[in-house]
Amino acid sequence: MKILFLSHQWTRNSHHSLYSGFKRFIHFAALEHDATLVTFGPEDAEQREDNVRVITVKGTGKDYFFSKRMAISRKGSEIAGQFDAIHSIVSDCTYHLPEHQFTMTLHVLPSVVKYKEFKQNAFLLLKYHVIQKRAFRRAKEIVCVSRNLLEAIPKKYQSKARFIPHGVDTEFWDPALAKMPVAFPEGGYVLCVGAHGLDLDLFREFIEANPSVPFVMVGVKDKLGDHSNAHYLSKISDEDLRDLYLGAGLTFRPMLFATANNCILESLAMGKTVLANRIPGVTDYLTDDTCIFIDTLRDKSLANLQALRLDPVALRQTAIEKFSWPRIVNDYIAIYNQ
Repeated sequence: MKILFLSHQWTRNSHHSLYSGFKRFIHFAALEHDATLVTFGPEDAEQREDNVRVITVKGTGKDYFFSKRMAISRKGSEIAGQFDAIHSIVSDCTYHLPEHQFTMTLHVLPSVVKYKEFKQNAFLLLKYHVIQKRAFRRAKEIVCVSRNLLEAIPKKYQSKARFIPHGVDTEFWDPALAKMPVAFPEGGYVLCVGAHGLDLDLFREFIEANPSVPFVMVGVKDKLGDHSNAHYLSKISDEDLRDLYLGAGLTFRPMLFATANNCILESLAMGKTVLANRIPGVTDYLTDDTCIFIDTLRDKSLANLQALRLDPVALRQTAIEKFSWPRIVNDYIAIYNQ
């Protein structure tokens, strides 16, 4: 099958690491299918990255008025007739795509994702009115990465919407490929990766309640106070991050809101127990059998991390069976073929 993908996030222009985020879907789809991606870059060009034909449209500087996203969708519309299926892996790149001929994956909506910063909420609201409402009307199929997103879609579009979970690269996020980090005690620290939706106040309470337990935070820009047991890391390689997962006693992801979350998925793939809130979005990926929900704790003490750990083999098997990219790709191929 010849598939045209569209995304403003790719290997060189994404806030996600190389082996994280939904863009990995394209890599796995290209293993079995003829995959072309339209994205943006420093110039109009075409090249191959692994098995993917990558077409870049020139886009530099700030993305004022969604100019990069519009350019991507415009190029996609120009070449859409050459493909058996069209899939914008984000709603952002759909504006000019041919009506009722494309699938889009939905990751955020302003009624679900609520930031503390006015600027971020204003951006989501603008995107909803300029791009997403039009995309709902014109898409052939709408796929949501969480059920709270599915429920938030206007009722008149519900018939062409469905939930398919976000995937994870279980081939890369594999404990057998990692080594123990030397900077932190093996099995004795708590790891948090990413800051999207993070409940900073609750996180701070756990740090303060466990002064003898190191908390290692990757990609958390806002420091949570002056705590000797809090360690902040950034711009580390995927391989180093994989090592950090391996050495962690558990991963901690308290959130104010959630749709899909890479830290949760990567933790499962690495066989790590996750401590998280029981909130919509999270419960699409975690159950009482595969995580420790915060509401089940007697208090905030994490002094005995060993006692909280679940079976790492079973956790990884859950990731492979339910969330591995080949499984998710197959679900989408079935949609393309309808």
